[in-house]
Amino acid sequence: MELPVDSMEQQMALQQELMAAISHEIRTPVSRLSFALQLLKDGLEQEPKLVRQQQLLASCDDMVDDIDEINDLVAEVMTYIHLEDGGPRIIFQQVNVKEVLENLRSQYADLHPHLQISLAPDLPAKIIDVEPVQIRRACQNLVGNAVKYARTKIHLGYRLDGGFCVLLVEDDGEGIPETEYGRVFSPFTRLDESRNRSTGGFGLGLSIVRRIAYWHGGRAVAGRSEALGGANMMIRLPIHQPTDSLPVPSMAHLADRPA
Repeated sequence: MELPVDSMEQQMALQQELMAAISHEIRTPVSRLSFALQLLKDGLEQEPKLVRQQQLLASCDDMVDDIDEINDLVAEVMTYIHLEDGGPRIIFQQVNVKEVLENLRSQYADLHPHLQISLAPDLPAKIIDVEPVQIRRACQNLVGNAVKYARTKIHLGYRLDGGFCVLLVEDDGEGIPETEYGRVFSPFTRLDESRNRSTGGFGLGLSIVRRIAYWHGGRAVAGRSEALGGANMMIRLPIHQPTDSLPVPSMAHLADRPA
């Protein structure tokens, strides 16, 4: 079936935006890699006896890190494009969301002992119909994002809203301006314009969250944490799905729509 002209134009515009953004993002690690290579070459030419061997080895390690960064970017882009183009059929399964959040809390608490990552102790178990791998990916992206910006505290939880379960990840960081709540889920968006390995990222994590939520007939929403004062990132998902599998819908028509 032939796509309408406006839909084709939106898809083409999105592809052009992605290619331009990818070129911009790749330029930084490639530039660093080129600079490190030049330093290594100069060092080898000027120090034939490898007097600066440790420094040169450190430069090699930096180059490996840059190559890894490029590979990570490519992997993120491929995931995003896969979700945007449709991907496989969703096979829903019953999953205990408390268990998903507790596993993530434990994982990130071990990796970031300076942060107090909490889950309400009396939070009851709740079973919802989801695609397990993708929901864990979405929650992991939200927690990973909170880790970058939290000062000392992160809180994980969920609440029920009619026939929906709202997963939430709150932090005590600076938060997100209300005017940016929709834009934060757009691809390659970084509100602080930072660009380093500790906090920069590629600006695709929240876009992937948004698309996974859409797969499930839900929404990804940004807000302010009343308890911690920072960001409150949420995924609103139907508790029950009408069937055990559905075709993944196209996201082209959501390219410019806030989450």
